This record gives sequence, C-alpha cells and structure tokens, in this order.
Amino acid sequence: MRKQNMRKSILITLVCLMGGALYAQNKSDSLSVSSKLDSIYVLQKKMYSDVKNQPLADKKFGVEFNLFRLIMMEESVSLSGGFSLFGVNRQTEIAFPVFYSNPDEKEDLNEFTIDCHVRYFLGNSQNGFYISGFTRYAHLEGYLGDSGLHLFGDDEIGKRSTENKIGIGVGVGFRKFSYKGLYWGMSLNFGKYIYGENNKFYGSFLSLDDDEKTIVDFEFLKFGYAF
Repeated sequence: MRKQNMRKSILITLVCLMGGALYAQNKSDSLSVSSKLDSIYVLQKKMYSDVKNQPLADKKFGVEFNLFRLIMMEESVSLSGGFSLFGVNRQTEIAFPVFYSNPDEKEDLNEFTIDCHVRYFLGNSQNGFYISGFTRYAHLEGYLGDSGLHLFGDDEIGKRSTENKIGIGVGVGFRKFSYKGLYWGMSLNFGKYIYGENNKFYGSFLSLDDDEKTIVDFEFLKFGYAF
C-alpha cells in the first residue's frame, strides 16, 4: 500500500514538473512571438517613414530666390538666388547660391558672389536639417579709402577700384521640400576670405559687407521649386 502511494506521489510530481515546463515553454514562445511582432511593427513604421519622407525621389535640380529682396527692391538692386543639384547623391545637395548688389549710394560696394555648397542632410533623406561646407568667389567694386587698416596716398583715395576674393566656410541650415516641387529654406554660414585684399574700400571698416575678411551670411526667406 505504501509502495502504491509512493508511486502515485512520484507520478504526480513528474506530471506537475512536465506541466510546469510546458507552460514555461509556451509562455516563452508567446513572449518571443510578441517581441518579434513588435519588432516587425517598428520596422514597418520606419520603412513607411523613410518612403514617405522622400519628396525629391524623382527630382534632379531646383532654383530658388529670396522673395523678400525682390519685394523690397527699389532704386537699389539686391538679388539673392541659387541653383541646386539633387540627383548626385540622395543624402546630399550641391548648391550654387548667387548674390548681387548694386546699391543706390555710390559710396557703397557693388558686390557679386557665387558659392559652391555641399550640404549633408542629418536625417534619412534630402529633407530637414543639414550641415555644409562651401567655397566662395567674390567680385567687389567700390571707391578706395582710408578704412582704418589701409593708408592710401592722397592720389589713390577716392579712386574707383575692383577686388576679387576667394573664401571658405561652414554652415548649418534647414530645407523643407514638398512633393509638388515647392520648397523653403534657411541657412547660417560662417567663413573667411583666404585670397584677396580686405578692407580696402571706403567705409568698409565700419560695415558688414564683403570687403572684410570674415564671411557671415543668414538667409531666411528663400523659396524655390524642384524639377
């Protein structure tokens, strides 16, 4: 009788152990399946986001202008625009900003600059924030004068002269593209001129124009269209 009770106890214990093991295994499998489903869902959301955030997928280039300068233009002419290449690399943009200024005041500088910017977007597509590096060519025309750093002879002061300069710099910015082609951007760039004479024109010592060595540019109202 005792042997039978002992056998029953052993059998019950084995059954309980096997049942517990099967339950633990099923629970582990359920958690594993749930975890895999969650991972697949997160991956699907990311893939959808990546696909949805590709407004330039079929665009090759774009043109843009600073509309504020166009609206405010009167006798003084000031234009800011640019041309961009989008199809070279789908993580970057190669841009060629252009600036031209022909002020009404004869003492002020006439300026023409053209840059080459390589902009690397920080997100997963050509949209949003970016960092950039650039080179600049500047052609300046104005009247020679005593800027505080240059001392010209009396026969030189007041003469009309030109200067060509080359600079380098870095920048940060933001671009918002639409699927219809319209886009808006803003940027902040810092740099310096490494070739060409600085502070040689009249009044340049107290101004913020391109006659100085430092380059500081801020653009806020540039609108463009991508093709």
